[in-house]
Amino acid sequence: MQSIHVTRSFAVEPLLDIHNDEFAHWYELGVWWAMYGEEQGKGPYRDRYIIDVLHDGILSHWFDSITSGWFPMVGFNIGMLHGGMLNPCTHEVRPYGDLVIITDNDFRRGYHAGRRYRYFECLPAYERMTDAFLVETINSWALEYHEWKEPLACLTFAIGCRVGELSSELLPMHEPERAKIEAEDRAFLAAYDASSATLLLPTL
Repeated sequence: MQSIHVTRSFAVEPLLDIHNDEFAHWYELGVWWAMYGEEQGKGPYRDRYIIDVLHDGILSHWFDSITSGWFPMVGFNIGMLHGGMLNPCTHEVRPYGDLVIITDNDFRRGYHAGRRYRYFECLPAYERMTDAFLVETINSWALEYHEWKEPLACLTFAIGCRVGELSSELLPMHEPERAKIEAEDRAFLAAYDASSATLLLPTL
């Protein structure tokens, strides 16, 4: 995995393993622009930024072909999310709890599902996301979009899942978040057990 050189003296480890040089170039530009571009450097971007970019691209058929020249430019968008979390003066990660400012409920559910997957479901064999995998995923969204019952809601949830997974590379899961997830799991299992017991009661 290559580091991304934002400036001559500042490099970052990207949120995913990048093997395509063009994708890496766009990622570098995205991080730089988020930190130093005109009227940028103000903090994390809203979830609508990445939702709207990918949704518009799908509606415009930019991602219908796996060989589309639009895919490397997705590196810019992911780089923007990364750069939004970095202080342009200190280069430190900003003290925000999430990779983006979450405003959409479908995105929120997906984001937390992605983090749950990263920390609870795929260990210990977790492998970092790659640029090729992300491209294949977006391509599949583009091809399946019009078959979904509620396409925008489904897409928003799916994007949230991937962004949540990527967030783990910059924002480790701390104890309060872990405890909240474990409490939710216990409540779900208790409700499931209760409903199962009710179904098993004999009819008198």
